[in-house]
Amino acid sequence: MEMSPLVSAVVSFVFVIGLLLGTLWFVRSRGIGMGPMNGQGLRVVNSLRLGGKHRLDVVEYGGRRLLLGVAPNQITLLDNQSQDSAVASDGSTEASDNQAGTSGSSNALSFAGQLRQFMQRDE
Repeated sequence: MEMSPLVSAVVSFVFVIGLLLGTLWFVRSRGIGMGPMNGQGLRVVNSLRLGGKHRLDVVEYGGRRLLLGVAPNQITLLDNQSQDSAVASDGSTEASDNQAGTSGSSNALSFAGQLRQFMQRDE
């Protein structure tokens, strides 16, 4: 018995949709492609492009602020602060910029102070 082209197309369509739904169910049940956190508690606060492939990201995670250097094949932790000290230092960035050369102890712990010291060494 031969099927008409319309019936054949409908059967093929139903088969493809069934395969798609089966694949989606399998991926969801196994948790493939989903990390353990699913982005909960993780937030990118700021991102700064340094070039075509490099950037700096400030990420909040678990009550901490992390400064990450991101390259194509590497992520480097540059600074790690608790969130309350990070918020306090955000409000005083102008004051710390004006005191760059005078108070090395308070700025030595912040990323901005470390970067400033590094830049002054190269000059």
